[in-house]
This record gives sequence, structure tokens and C-alpha cells, in this order.
Amino acid sequence: MMRIIPLLAGLFLWTSAGEVCAEVNIPMDCRVSNRPPGRCGWCALETLGRHQRIKSLFGLTDKNARLACPEDLKQVLAERRISYQLQERGQFDTRILLSALEKNHGVVIGFRELYPGAGGHIVTLVDLGTEEVRIIDPNDTDHRVRTMSRERFFYWWDGFALILMDSPEVASR
Repeated sequence: MMRIIPLLAGLFLWTSAGEVCAEVNIPMDCRVSNRPPGRCGWCALETLGRHQRIKSLFGLTDKNARLACPEDLKQVLAERRISYQLQERGQFDTRILLSALEKNHGVVIGFRELYPGAGGHIVTLVDLGTEEVRIIDPNDTDHRVRTMSRERFFYWWDGFALILMDSPEVASR
């Protein structure tokens, strides 16, 4: 009997650890608000850049007074030689999301448009829980973390995901 208790305790901890995914804590001073004409993509990318202290992404939103599509974000990262991993729209593999969240990085993700021609939306994913998902929406000027059900998240997510890899070029805090 005494041998079984440690075995059961270990099994319980192993099972529970697989289900726990901690929320990425992005400080308020790293969160960037959207500005006209709808710079949500630039805001989400700069938010991650600030969180990961990648200096060349600081001020990105102010320097790009225009809409951004995933191709624009990729171009800026390539020009600045910042390593990233990307999943294109239409692909719905959550491994890229979980990998980034486990590293405390957060993920730039795309939401599909409300109606044809309205354009999509880009936000920052900070938690993918078993029942709830948490995001930072650059349209929210109060910068709060918003919670939605997994079902609602997977309804709106268009599959686009972009994560920044560790960079040697970082700013000190």
C-alpha cells in the first residue's frame, strides 16, 4: 500500500500539469492601443516586441499609420532580421500557440472578419486554457485582458498565428 501512494501522487501531478497553462503576464506598459486607421496588427506585434524586449519593434505602431496584413508584419520582421514562426490563415494547429505560451511569449493571432469586406482583426493571445481563452485586444484602450470561451475563440480565430523567437537584441528594463 505504501508503494502505491507515491505512484498515485506522481500520476495525479503529471496529469494535472498537462492541463495547466499559465497566462502570459504582459505588463501594462508593454500593451499598445490601436489608432486610426486600424493599426491592430502593428499594435499586437509591438506589444509582443515590448514584452520580449526587442528594441527594434518599439515605436512600430507610430511609424506605420496604416492597416497591416500578415504579409506586412512578416516583411517588417524580415527587414529587421527578427526570427519568428508563422502559421498562415486557414491552418488551425494549436501547437504553435501552446509552444509560445509555454515560453511566456504570447502570440499575435488573427480573427476573421465580421462580414465579407469588413476586414479581419489582430489581437494578442496570452492564454489558451481548457475552457477559456484570454486575449489583449488593441481596440480596448483600458488594456485589460479579455476572456472568452474556447468555443467562441475557435469560431473567430482565422488560423493566423505569429510568434517571435528569442532575440539577442533586447532592451534592458
